[in-house]
Amino acid sequence: MAFEKKYSDEVRDAAVRRVAERRQSEPGNRSILREVAEEFEVGEQSLRIWVKRLDDGMFDPGEAARLRQAPREQLLARIAELEAEAASLREDNEALKRASIIFAAEAAKQFTH
Repeated sequence: MAFEKKYSDEVRDAAVRRVAERRQSEPGNRSILREVAEEFEVGEQSLRIWVKRLDDGMFDPGEAARLRQAPREQLLARIAELEAEAASLREDNEALKRASIIFAAEAAKQFTH
């Protein structure tokens, strides 16, 4: 049997918004997810996943359609960004190493003269 969409975008969006609102107004309440899941008649685990996507920055309340995006695509894009940043940092590190060798050589010349 093919996957059936169980909850509408509106329900997902409203439930995630409600969790975010309640987190701000009731920071010590550890049962918010369970209570909101009951309130919106959604699975607690589904709500937990939606909220995790919000927490990970993969979902902006008000754009419920983004919940359906495959997180894998976003993770791969983020990995590519990090790899590019790491390559740039390695290049910078090598340039700094070369510069420190030059400065050390200059300093050694000054002390020997």
